[in-house]
Amino acid sequence: MNRRSLLLAASAAALAGACTGPPAPPGEPTLAPPAPGNEDREPKGPGDPKATPAARELLAWLTALPQRQEKRVVSGQQIGADARADYDKLFHGMTRRFGRTPALLGASFDGYWKKETVGVMIDHWRAGGLVTMDLHRPNPFLPQVDPESYRVGESARKDDLSALLADAPPSQARSRWRADLEMLGDIVQQLDEAGVTLILRPLHELNGNWFWWGLDRRTGHSEAVRLYRDMHAYLTGTRGLHNVLWAYSPARPWDGPRMRFYPGDDIVDIMGPTSYGNALTFGLDGQVEDISDMLAAQRPMALLEVGSGDPYDGNWKATEIIDKVRTRYPQLTMFNCWHGWVGAKVALMEISETDKLMNDPWVISLETVDWRR
Repeated sequence: MNRRSLLLAASAAALAGACTGPPAPPGEPTLAPPAPGNEDREPKGPGDPKATPAARELLAWLTALPQRQEKRVVSGQQIGADARADYDKLFHGMTRRFGRTPALLGASFDGYWKKETVGVMIDHWRAGGLVTMDLHRPNPFLPQVDPESYRVGESARKDDLSALLADAPPSQARSRWRADLEMLGDIVQQLDEAGVTLILRPLHELNGNWFWWGLDRRTGHSEAVRLYRDMHAYLTGTRGLHNVLWAYSPARPWDGPRMRFYPGDDIVDIMGPTSYGNALTFGLDGQVEDISDMLAAQRPMALLEVGSGDPYDGNWKATEIIDKVRTRYPQLTMFNCWHGWVGAKVALMEISETDKLMNDPWVISLETVDWRR
């Protein structure tokens, strides 16, 4: 089974009632604890004081997008492991069919990673686009590498993530993870040498319990914040890489509040939640939508992973995205549609009303990106 279908099956299980408690009655806000940080939440620029000029310029552009009257939401599309073929199908194919190309390219540093993906990301950047990357790395606590092991049983005991930190005692799990970080550093360095600013969203959906880096369902505990900050210290400090904008990417609060594992204002640049389902939402069924917890951080909001729900037959309307942004989430500055898989149509090329979406006056395509001087 395709790696994404497994993940969405887990999410569907959560939607079916796998949360740890009953939903709040209608009318009660879905609020998480306030995001930690200084009293003055107004962002001063990238958290990294040594961020490259391009990273600073891009973040400033994203921050200002909600003040525009049009061209204020960046369109995006995720590609799979066969990067060149996917780019031709999902990006060039969009150009050929609709005359509009997604502006944001999404990639996964996962167990199927191919070196050619870096070249595709660089090419897209040089064409005027933006790039983002998530991590679906295999579970380092397992003795054998399994590309699908990023997903775990929701009730399974989670391993202690502090065992992976730079100052943790030596272990096989730590060695595997540090090797993954070294490979990640090599990727980011290649992008840096090509002048690319990367929007990186590590440990996404960390408030859920379906990934090995997620919270333990029984205890509600996780050392994800320490691991996130350790990754930041490795890339910016040990590797001296400053071409990254760091995104915090929570899921719906089925298992834990969206901001419970927020790494901190000092290192997070973008709020990048995810949403799957045939109605774009960040709350639970039966609850009034309230995203004030994520907005409190005063960072640009970006829907960095979005897709339809079952039956994935291509009938989901792409215009649902921009219609909900316009009427409910005007703070959102980007969206990134996931790619499809065998038997499932999820990508922009595969769902309905994509032409209307890409030609909506609010939507920014590759052809209309205007942040670079």
